[in-house]
Amino acid sequence: MEEQDTKGKILKVLQAIPNGVLYSTSDWQRILGRDKREIKTALDELASEGRIEVVRSDEGRPDKPLYRLGD
Repeated sequence: MEEQDTKGKILKVLQAIPNGVLYSTSDWQRILGRDKREIKTALDELASEGRIEVVRSDEGRPDKPLYRLGD
């Protein structure tokens, strides 16, 4: 049940901000105050459902994906 709550909160934040804003897993941990593993699982599920997009940067840290609301 917590996972669904985490997914809902992620979507709520992404719907409230401009579409170009990107958040990392660490950003989500600060915003939600939840465990990074729980957040990562929720982000992976939302991405596989097509509800959010994963953006990998060529600059900075390519191993640290960023997330935004899907189209």
